[in-house]
Amino acid sequence: MTASGFVAACAALLMGCSKSSAPAARSDSTTPAHAVAAADSGKSACPATGRWAECSVLYRLERAGLAPRVDTSATPTEKSLSAHPLVVKIGLTSSLELFLYADSAARIADATKLDRTQLVLPGGALTINRERTLIETVNLIGLLTSLNEHQRERVSDALLAGPPQASTP
Repeated sequence: MTASGFVAACAALLMGCSKSSAPAARSDSTTPAHAVAAADSGKSACPATGRWAECSVLYRLERAGLAPRVDTSATPTEKSLSAHPLVVKIGLTSSLELFLYADSAARIADATKLDRTQLVLPGGALTINRERTLIETVNLIGLLTSLNEHQRERVSDALLAGPPQASTP
């Protein structure tokens, strides 16, 4: 290889490495959870307030190895609750509808609207009716549609562990 060929090869290599490391824009309706959490919070971390926020839920699910993806095009199936739903896809066929409230009192009041005969609690056995799993904690109601027992356990464990707590001085 000649000196000029070597220089040209090095220049081409450097040009390829100088591209931006920012991820390409996605054209589909599902967005990786960490991208949504960072965009929504405006920071790299969620505030630890002792209440759930979208970014803290997504972070916790991601840390549990569930690879959650917010689906902005999904239509929530639960219409009785008053909080704005966030639909999160987990895996190929499962979805989690999240409802966040200002506090636990608001969550408890709104939860009375749920038809609990169509839901099972975490750890409860699913029947032939394929009920959704009801997850209630602090200011969050989650309705998980999944037939995978291991996945149901992982999602409920991640959320029932509680939201990030505020540090005390």
